[in-house]
Amino acid sequence: MNPYVFELEKPVIATKFGKVRGVTYGGCNIFMGLPYAKAKRFEMPEELEPWEGVKDCFRHGPIAPQINKVVPFAVYRGLHLLQREGEDCQNLNIWAPVTKNNRKMPVFVWIHGGGYFAGNALEEYSFEGLHLANYGGIVFVSINHRLNVLGHLNLDEYGDRFAYSANAGIADLVMALKWIHENIAAFGGDPDNVTLCGHSGGGGKIQCLYNVEEAAPYFQRGACLSGAMGDRDEGAKERSHAFADQVVTELGLTRETIGRIQEVPYDQLADACRKADKKLHFGPMIFSPVKDDFFRGNPLSVGFMPWSADKPMIFGSTLGEFPIVDLTEEKKETMSQDDRLAYVKARFAGHGDEMVELFRKAYPDHDILDLAYADCRVRIPTVQTALTHAKNGKNNTYVFNVAYDALEDGRIPLWHGGEVCYIFRNQDRVYALNEAVYGNMLEDIFSNLMLNFARTGDPNNRFLPEWKPMTAEYRNTMVIDRTQACREAYDEELVKKIEAYGPKFTFSIGL
Repeated sequence: MNPYVFELEKPVIATKFGKVRGVTYGGCNIFMGLPYAKAKRFEMPEELEPWEGVKDCFRHGPIAPQINKVVPFAVYRGLHLLQREGEDCQNLNIWAPVTKNNRKMPVFVWIHGGGYFAGNALEEYSFEGLHLANYGGIVFVSINHRLNVLGHLNLDEYGDRFAYSANAGIADLVMALKWIHENIAAFGGDPDNVTLCGHSGGGGKIQCLYNVEEAAPYFQRGACLSGAMGDRDEGAKERSHAFADQVVTELGLTRETIGRIQEVPYDQLADACRKADKKLHFGPMIFSPVKDDFFRGNPLSVGFMPWSADKPMIFGSTLGEFPIVDLTEEKKETMSQDDRLAYVKARFAGHGDEMVELFRKAYPDHDILDLAYADCRVRIPTVQTALTHAKNGKNNTYVFNVAYDALEDGRIPLWHGGEVCYIFRNQDRVYALNEAVYGNMLEDIFSNLMLNFARTGDPNNRFLPEWKPMTAEYRNTMVIDRTQACREAYDEELVKKIEAYGPKFTFSIGL
């Protein structure tokens, strides 16, 4: 019998601001594009005005305008969903299992990646929450919010109304969490059991939310997936001011006429950003949060603030995050073992033998070519940030590293974000990860570690060996591969040497 059927009767829920109508499919009530706030450009978000009647929430809401247009990757890595763009992008999506016992379910909040300049809540088909919600008995929520110039142009020197424009995107997320806290019970969720999870930029946003006091009452724990990428606070305010000044100049505005910046068409605003970047060469990472009295700074530079420091955290990364490798599958098929050794040794000129020895010690079951793909850019700050969090002394800091080799290009270590489809139990939507036996195994591991974490703050589950927390004394990492093991400081020397001797990663996306 097909369990995924569409119900004729549509659910209607009363929120604080008015009634909303969704659909029921596969035993889940689904609401799309549900508004949670409103905002004037470059200003802090505000509560919605109440509405009369019933608002239909059947469609994806508008996403933040994208300053970089998406170039979809290979179809076997997943299908991109390109949504309607609009500045009124403060909306969220809900998947809530239908229940008959009024039991309040844990709430899982997904915050998308794309740095702070791109992406959206449903940019990939594998980001849908239906399967995880049904399997785990949770309420799944995903959020859209302001990005790039709309979310992070620092105009604080141009008047009080723009005082927090550099952090408007983070402020949107706080308003979304407030909306969830005040309304999610009506959808079956427990407002006092909310877990945040984000990948890449989404993981960075979760670290930001730990250091925003206004967000503290609205969540109990967080998972940062490949989102700890170093300390960006140093010099950030100065760069943000220089960039904003140049954008204002490119628009032909002054301090006296700055109010017009709220009326400039988005395409013109984006073009001014591109012109400014050609002169300043900051790239899209200029659109990032800036430390102030709202956002207290990156945890790597200022620590975790006391209002959220004791909340449990998961930190994750993958072995193959951002590889700089020029090998095709055809080329790899022609390479002997000696060829493979020669290739990786050449990447670490003068240190090849040492690097091979360190890699074989860390990953004894892996092809030596995997050393060419091995990440340090995310793994090092992941451990550093986890150790910063572990200073709370609560033994509630958990770290994983995914070393699984995916079925692409003759097998390569899992890439940036590859584990997300397993967490959401959507492996069938990322063809290259839907591997017989191991695909199901990884789906069980990742979905259950996240579900147990969302329920209790502890990711241990029956699909893993004992997962010990990371502490200053015991730097434990759960290594997730074809077999799983919790290992202590197993790759520290390796990633340090990759950083020192390996090819240097450069972020090549422009505005």
